[in-house]
Order: sequence, then structure tokens, then C-alpha cells
Amino acid sequence: MKETVKNIIEKYVNISCESTFIVGFSGGWDSMCLLDIMNKLSKEYGFLLVAAHLNHNWRGKESELEKERCLEFCEEQDITFISDTLAEGTKASELVAREMRYDFFKKCAEEFEADAILTAHTKSDNAETILYRIIKGTGLNGLEGIKEIRNLGGFKVIRPILNFSRRDIEDYCIKNELYPNNDSSNVNTKYARNNIRHNIMPAIKNINPNIENSLITLAEIAAGNNKIINELMQNIENQITVGNKWLTQNFLILNAAIKQHFVYKLLLNNGIEPSFTKIQELINFITENQKSKTGKTLSISNELWLFVSNKYTYLVHSDNYKKIEEELLIEGPGIYNFAQMYKIIISENNETIDKFPKATSNIAYADLKDISFPVVIRTRRNGDIIQPFGMQGKMKLKKYFINKNIPEHDRDKIILMCKDKEVLWAKGVGINEKLRSQKIPPYKFEMEHLANE
Repeated sequence: MKETVKNIIEKYVNISCESTFIVGFSGGWDSMCLLDIMNKLSKEYGFLLVAAHLNHNWRGKESELEKERCLEFCEEQDITFISDTLAEGTKASELVAREMRYDFFKKCAEEFEADAILTAHTKSDNAETILYRIIKGTGLNGLEGIKEIRNLGGFKVIRPILNFSRRDIEDYCIKNELYPNNDSSNVNTKYARNNIRHNIMPAIKNINPNIENSLITLAEIAAGNNKIINELMQNIENQITVGNKWLTQNFLILNAAIKQHFVYKLLLNNGIEPSFTKIQELINFITENQKSKTGKTLSISNELWLFVSNKYTYLVHSDNYKKIEEELLIEGPGIYNFAQMYKIIISENNETIDKFPKATSNIAYADLKDISFPVVIRTRRNGDIIQPFGMQGKMKLKKYFINKNIPEHDRDKIILMCKDKEVLWAKGVGINEKLRSQKIPPYKFEMEHLANE
């Protein structure tokens, strides 16, 4: 088993004395087996091994005792141990537990700058997952089951014992005199996967004793067919995609099966468990909001929203909602840095301008005859107003953004130059009528982004 584990890891990352590996360690049979194998490899290669234990805090004292036994094992074996405990009242569901575990593993990987995160999924887990997805409703992609590797926020998650059955794992632990925890919740059949493991799989084995291998074979067939489909879908994807966005109307004219394929792929690539219900929910949301000019959003996870407008459909990350609270006072021409993200250059101008920049440009020319320094650089605030270029009256900035079809999740990212509550320039959107200039505008404003937006 050790050689197999080593070979699988080396397919994806280099193993050396400078490596660091995080092992998800519950203390159960599977993770105990994997951690012991990695400990043996660590002694050979000299890499840093970290056991990451998350106490779900579902079973009170029993959970605490399991954590203590995990710590004792790691101390005896000189393995770095890190743990965390979920807050009381955290919803006791398989989905929540999975999301919280992977959030914890990612934090550990960031802290230790790990080369990879290793989880102890087995062939038996894979077979049960495939059967679970069949029962819940899944597409051809779902039949592929658990992947040997996946991405988690830039970190590789590798499953190096995925080719071994639960019986193989138990034999290894007994042979190597390991004493895993026995989690009482693993026999609680109110959880769907436990019900499959303890009730449904044994019943199926009465019909087909080789059901695990049959399901794995099904997964391999599905994976092969998906490779063919993906090659064909790539040509279609090129027709509906601009950058990382779908052209909403191009997407909607696809037939139902192809739309389901793309939504399934979108969910899977972002670590979200796909189901037919979830896929159809997203397709329905796109259909219902295809005429929205400013767009609508649908939450699909703790960190991701699906944005749909009449032009584009794409995912929005929670980082997009982080607002810059900083304000910068500009007292005259010069070079300024704003929020460690923008360089702002204000210079006097004496050149004739034959063609003024578009409203969406990062450059604007202005006459400040009606506006005096200082001005302020900031993001939007309640009560902001603007006199749109070419108009006599003023309007609320919110309405101005709506008229310009600016999606709500983008509005807090737009950098503004303001005088009190009046917006003089919204970068990339437009300028105030008060800045209207003649052929030789007195001032030139430039704004450069210092990092990738």
C-alpha cells in the first residue's frame, strides 16, 4: 500500500525533504491507515507531515475523547497535530460537515504552505458516493464518482488510497497494530450515506456480491464517455463564452441536455456537489432573469453567487462584495496612491483635445471652473448624487448606475472622485456635466489599477 500511495501522490506533486503534506485525520480506520503510511514515507523522505483534525462537536464528550486520542497518537509518532472545534449549534448535516472540513483543511494548507492536502477516501467510499448520486439524481459526470485529485482554492486535494476497499484498510490497521476511533455517528442511519453503507449496499450485495467493483467500472466508463463529450462541448463553449462569462442569450438557445452539461461542469469546477435539482434551479434562474439589464444574483454556496443579466451569466465570489472604506483627499495636481490598489495622476493640461476619451475610459479631461480643490477619492456612499454628462438635472448615483446597467455587485468597486456628496467622475462609467471642457481642458485625470481586478 505504501508504494501505491507514494506513486499516486507523485503523479501530482514532487515528494522531497522540502515537501509539506496535510492529512485529514479523524482518527477512524481510513484516516489512521493513510496517516500511518504517510508517516512511514515521511521518515524516508524527511518531509513535514501535518495531521489536521476537525471536531464537529456533534457528540459532546465522545468527540473530545476522539480528539485526545488523535493528539496522543500524533505525539507518540512525532507528527505535527493541528485541530479546531466547530461552534456549538453548527447544523449537524453531512453537507455542512463536508464544507466546514474542507474550509479547515484549506486554512491548514495556507498556514503550513502545504504542497497538497490528502484525504482518506477509499474505493468503498467511491462506490457509495456513486450509488448516492444515482439515488439523488445525477448526470454522466456525477457517475465518475470521487476524483483522485481536485482543486481547493489553489491547493491540490489528493485521495491516495482511493483504489483500496474498506476491507483492505481494516487489514492494514490490524496488521500494523493501529487502534482507530470508532465514531458512533457512523452507524446512525439517519444520515443518507450511513443508510447506504449499512442497509442499501448489503441488500444489493445479495443480488451482486461484486457491486463495489461494478460501480467503479461504471465510473470508469462514464469518465471515458465524458472525455469524448468534453471535446465536443469545447467547440460549443467557445461560442457561448467571453472570458469567464457566458453570453446569456447564446446559452439559452442551447438544447436542454447541453445546458445541463455546462451548469453541471460549472458547479463541479467550483467544488459544489451537483444534483439534477440544483442544475435545474440554476437553469431556471438564468431563464427567468434573461431580460434583466442590471442583473440578478442567486446564492449557490457560502462564497459564490450566480449573476445573470440580459448580456452575461457568470459566478461572483464573495470577495467582489468587499467594499473599499478608505478615502483619499486630493488637494491639487500630483500622483497619489489609493487603497494600495490604484495610482491616480492629476496633471495640468495645455494640449488641444480633438477626441475626448469614452466614458468607460480610465482617463478623463475636465474643467474645474465650477469645482475647486480639494476633492475626495472613494467608493459610493448613501446619498451620493451626480449630474450626468449632457444633462441639466441631478440624480441619485444608484439610479445613474442602474441606467448604466452596472451590476449591483460591481457598484461598490467603482472608484469615484467626489466633492462632498456629488460625484464628479465615476471611473469607467462617466463624468459629471460640471466637468464639461472645451478643446483645451485644464486638467487630465488618470487612474491605473496596481493589481489585477
